[in-house]
Amino acid sequence: MVAAGGRPYGPAMTTTTTSPPAPAGVAVVQAMFEAFAHGDMGAFADRLHPDATWHHRNDDRLGGVHRGPGGITAFLAESGELTGGTLRAIPEAVMADGEGRVAVLVHISGRRPDGRAFDVPQILLFAVDGDRVRTIDQFVGDPAAVTAFWA
Repeated sequence: MVAAGGRPYGPAMTTTTTSPPAPAGVAVVQAMFEAFAHGDMGAFADRLHPDATWHHRNDDRLGGVHRGPGGITAFLAESGELTGGTLRAIPEAVMADGEGRVAVLVHISGRRPDGRAFDVPQILLFAVDGDRVRTIDQFVGDPAAVTAFWA
């Protein structure tokens, strides 16, 4: 209610919001995106279980299952090399179930030295066990465009 003169009745009301703690696994996944963004593959690899897998679900030169921290970082290093360091992965939405599964809508972009470029949405589904990632499943938004980009 508003009194004459435009002043509200009663004491001023303020609201504050507090964020609940992030569900299990979210901090681990966010740390991985930060490490990747800063090119810190050591910190990235430290967040992976020794038996971790990354399944790039597309029929292209990088497709298939990459195993262990060494295999996963080699896959990412090759991606970076092929794009001349322009590969970017920007998380747009992070959703978690509180039991270690974290889905990330991510915007992936990059350029190849020959001028090819891509700018596509993808989904990364992480399975986090404790403070390390056990699996990452990658679903590409435009399989044909991604295949042509990596060809």
